[in-house]
Amino acid sequence: MKFQLLAIALFISFVAVAQTKKHRIVFDMAKNDTAYQAILMKQLNNTLNEAPDAELEVVCYGPALSMLVKGRNSVEAQMKALTEKGKVSFIACANAMKLQNVKKEDLVSLATVVPVALLELSSKQEEGWTYIKAGF
Repeated sequence: MKFQLLAIALFISFVAVAQTKKHRIVFDMAKNDTAYQAILMKQLNNTLNEAPDAELEVVCYGPALSMLVKGRNSVEAQMKALTEKGKVSFIACANAMKLQNVKKEDLVSLATVVPVALLELSSKQEEGWTYIKAGF
């Protein structure tokens, strides 16, 4: 009888923990491709529809930096809507900015700058975030 009660208590605890799991996902965006940008917006929306309290971060570097530059993307309105909908951050790599002669004021207002994109991706994974390569 004690074993059965213990098993039931453990099961209830497991279910409670599983239901309260908070998703934290970092997306690696390295391509300057409008199809990738569109699918990324869809993936972010789908995730927030199913897990509204999820924390999502999109790290843009290399050619993908253009997604965060004013006037060089077609998804700025969608990015703004996503940040208003939930905890979505869009991150620009300072190294990519330097190589492409992009200044902070050239970025969309919702972008945050980190020194090195790969270190940001690595840090998030070390903190337990799930890593997803953006796009298809």
